[in-house]
Amino acid sequence: MIGRKLSKRRKPERLKKKINRRLSGKPNIILIFADDLGIEALNAYGGHGVETPHLDKLASKGMLFTHCFANPACSPSRAEIMTGTYPISNGIQHVLSKWDDDTYLDPKKFNSFANQLKNTGYATAVAGKWNVSWLERNDTVKAFGFDEHCLWQMYDRNGVKRSRFYQPHFRINGAVEEESIADRFGPDVLADFMIDFMKRKKDEPFLIYYPALLVHTPYIRVPDGPKTNALPDSKQKAGPECFHEMVEYLDKNVGRLVDTVDELGLSDNTVILFCADNGTHGPVTSVWGENRTEIKGGKMTMTDRGSRVPLIASWPGTIKPGTQCDDLVELADFLPTFLDMASAPKPMQRVHGQSFFPQLVGKEAPSKDWVHIEYRKERQIRTKEWIYTNKGKLIRVNELGRPENRPEKQGDHADVRNEMKRIFSLIDEKG
Repeated sequence: MIGRKLSKRRKPERLKKKINRRLSGKPNIILIFADDLGIEALNAYGGHGVETPHLDKLASKGMLFTHCFANPACSPSRAEIMTGTYPISNGIQHVLSKWDDDTYLDPKKFNSFANQLKNTGYATAVAGKWNVSWLERNDTVKAFGFDEHCLWQMYDRNGVKRSRFYQPHFRINGAVEEESIADRFGPDVLADFMIDFMKRKKDEPFLIYYPALLVHTPYIRVPDGPKTNALPDSKQKAGPECFHEMVEYLDKNVGRLVDTVDELGLSDNTVILFCADNGTHGPVTSVWGENRTEIKGGKMTMTDRGSRVPLIASWPGTIKPGTQCDDLVELADFLPTFLDMASAPKPMQRVHGQSFFPQLVGKEAPSKDWVHIEYRKERQIRTKEWIYTNKGKLIRVNELGRPENRPEKQGDHADVRNEMKRIFSLIDEKG
């Protein structure tokens, strides 16, 4: 009897909390950030050969963006999406891949979207791939506003490269976990962590940042059950032919997260965004479009194959189902969008991005005329029609799947060149 009475008391309190959250305008936010996945690989964008029912459903019930752009490589994109600033400003212009590389994103100079949402009362978590510092010597997760984390460690404290999929080496809330998860598939550990977090934080606004491990190399066969005694990643023998099943496994875990949101009764107050850090890896060829064009992955190339990525947004009751947005969007836009969603304060740094919150809720707003793409010492401005590089090359945008166009003659299109130079100058002045 005592238990029943307590339960009756809790119900009105939970309902009150839920109503208060709706009125305060603080939706739950789940950002799924796939690894190495261009638009040509997904059915929702016209790809063939990969079954992604959960992403298809997310798109059909939400909004699909056709012109979202990332940087063509991992670390620069992760730093940009977290801080709303371009690589030239945040200092992460190359991929962190070597243990002796001391480059890291500095929390004394930049706030992340997690910092800003945490300041407004959000519970925050990150699960997956960090890659903006080596956590063994620059553990910046807490400093960037994440209350809890479950992150793959590329290197252990001895500088030895470790597995992400089979026999994974993770850091979970500060403790290195290896033996306890040795028989688990890494992506499943992440999904379990996020589901547990949602269940514990369902009565307060939460942010989950899910920089997924899939579908990055090494290409592996995915497991057919919850337990596995497979060899570590370094001893797996597989190839690009595994890409499709890895995408499908990512889709399966997206479905697990969406189902949990539904089961907890949080759907109407939860924004789910699916994006990717860069285009598909070069060894993978996808079949895309009505003409079934074969498209070779362009990761690490300054092409649309390297930087044009999916963006699907779902927010039942707020985003009109089955809508499409053709406006230009870039990774720097996520932070200001989240600030608008949560009425959160601005960060310490000057932000390059522009919120796409109006597009999500169906309000009239000026669209962006250009996006900025960067990798190492290469930079470019991309509009719907043109690409202009920091080396002065002007290139007409090609249709996806067709060979990239050659640069225009130096004397041609002076007005376009002058405008592009002006944009570069504005970016550099803004810092």
